[in-house]
Amino acid sequence: MILKNKGKFLETIINKSIQMLEINNEGLIYKMPVNSNLFEVNNNVIKAKLLNNTFCDYIGLYKGFYFEFEAKETEKEYFSVTNIRKNQYTKLKKVHENNGFAFILVYFHKYESLYVLNIIDILSLKNKKIPYEVFAEKYIKIDLDNGNINFNKIFNHLINYTL
Repeated sequence: MILKNKGKFLETIINKSIQMLEINNEGLIYKMPVNSNLFEVNNNVIKAKLLNNTFCDYIGLYKGFYFEFEAKETEKEYFSVTNIRKNQYTKLKKVHENNGFAFILVYFHKYESLYVLNIIDILSLKNKKIPYEVFAEKYIKIDLDNGNINFNKIFNHLINYTL
């Protein structure tokens, strides 16, 4: 299956939710740009090579706590941990080791459900594929409120979960 705008649905919701956080002065979240090397421009066609980013998709601060997170989507009935690139995994692990919050937002299109997968849980996984049922039983579900993500719920959960 080819998904032309793979990942754009969740990214759009996150970016809209970030605007609400800023309006309400409840935290700082920044979308990190994708690093690339431009190598050809021909008839309005730009070719570039994507590079590994130093940061994850999003970084920020909430009540003095630093965090980084990735946004992932799946059309399947499971989330494959292999969708996390090595540099993303390494960065999330380093953030956690330095007392920051590191997690992945996982959106299941089939179930229209969004979950938080903490790096602590990823580090203890035995399988590469996590079925939707495991997310529903074990991980925190985030309901969309008028199309917005309640980041306060996520961050407060992570604060209480780790302190």
